[in-house]
Amino acid sequence: MIGGGHPACQRRAVTVSAVIGLLLPVSAAPLARPAYALADWIGVEAAGFQNDLSGTAAIEGGGVPATDFDFEDTLGVEDSDTSAQGRLWFRWGKKNRLFFDYLDAQHVGEAVLSQVLSFNGTTYLAGEQVATSVQTELLQGRYRYSFVNLKPVEFGLGLGVNQAHFVTQVDGSVSGRTTFEETLPFPSLATGLVVKPLPSLHIRLEGDVLDGSVSGDSIRFLDWRAQLEWYVLHVFGFVAGYRALSLDVESEDDFGEGDIEYAGPYLALGLKF
Repeated sequence: MIGGGHPACQRRAVTVSAVIGLLLPVSAAPLARPAYALADWIGVEAAGFQNDLSGTAAIEGGGVPATDFDFEDTLGVEDSDTSAQGRLWFRWGKKNRLFFDYLDAQHVGEAVLSQVLSFNGTTYLAGEQVATSVQTELLQGRYRYSFVNLKPVEFGLGLGVNQAHFVTQVDGSVSGRTTFEETLPFPSLATGLVVKPLPSLHIRLEGDVLDGSVSGDSIRFLDWRAQLEWYVLHVFGFVAGYRALSLDVESEDDFGEGDIEYAGPYLALGLKF
């Protein structure tokens, strides 16, 4: 009988329909991932920070009064450096973020001194040729709480801990080589604003600031950046930004005083899970 069909065929049709009914929700599931599956829990960024150095200092040592000098005008440190810059971040819950940042800036220069220079206890004569290297390593860790955490915008405040390690070496053609090395730990206030015009496109503004006294040292610190982030498949990212960092220290009982500033653009690759 053609219209009725064989009972075995009818049972097969019912079985196939049931299997298809079970598979359809499974196949559609990846299209609607739950929020916790998004790659927003841990991330890393590796950047090249194209920066210039500017600033002044007066470094005392050995009871010899220091001479004020300018890194560019006095010592000829005028080069641009592509410094290594990195970040590791974590997020837990919806409003807690933890950031760890690293910067290693190195600059060199040469000059013929137009004045007598007393640097860390060594006196360099006017007319003497000097070669100078300046290295700053900055380690930063900060916690930030997002008081505003919406899909299009996020704003947070927090606290940071920082450690700046300075190594400056002056090598004179007559007076020889002198090295100054100092490690400076200090806290900071942290703030961050993220604007999200698209799920894969974010505009990030961040700043860390301190103006106060730490262990007898007067410290003024400002570090801010603005960056554009574009992530592919919510995992692989391309980052472009601009950063300016300044640190002004006065230490009457230790090494003297100095202010140093780094500023310039950077490009980075990001990965998050």
